[in-house]
Amino acid sequence: MIDDVINQAQTTRAVLGSQRAFFGDVQGKVKLLGDKFPIIRGLLGSIRRRRSRDTLILSAVIAACTLFLIIYWLSK
Repeated sequence: MIDDVINQAQTTRAVLGSQRAFFGDVQGKVKLLGDKFPIIRGLLGSIRRRRSRDTLILSAVIAACTLFLIIYWLSK
């Protein structure tokens, strides 16, 4: 039974390694395209900025909800 778990873990590790290599290749190709075409570079930059902004907004909402929850618990 332990051998089965070890084999499953090794298979999972191999699959994750291949996915990592695949996504690394895709990232390299996208960077190459961005370097070759300025319009694509601008598009990638705007996507990156929007993602950062969305992360900040989500973080602020979670912090506000946590703060309101703590205030509610303390007021009881």
